[in-house]
Amino acid sequence: MKHIDADECTVHVLVCTNERPLPKNSCKLVGGQEFYQRIKTKLKDTGLSRTHWATRTGCLGFCNPVGTTVTIHAKGRPPRWFSEVTDADFDFIWDEIVRE
Repeated sequence: MKHIDADECTVHVLVCTNERPLPKNSCKLVGGQEFYQRIKTKLKDTGLSRTHWATRTGCLGFCNPVGTTVTIHAKGRPPRWFSEVTDADFDFIWDEIVRE
């Protein structure tokens, strides 16, 4: 067993990728998985993946037919929640992730 030092993590991004059967809304149906993958890739490409973590989640409770739900937890700040997040919002969400 290996101990993981969570103190290395300064920002933790949760992206809903939950899938529910139609006709119910779910984040997977509105691009949640793709949004998560885009964040994960950018964290790796920018060298931030050691201190900025991204995690796929099940339902975060804000199902809608527009976009996924994202929450950003940064040390020393209250969590920031966003719903109806689409690919068009990526730059805004990225700025929130790397904001100091």
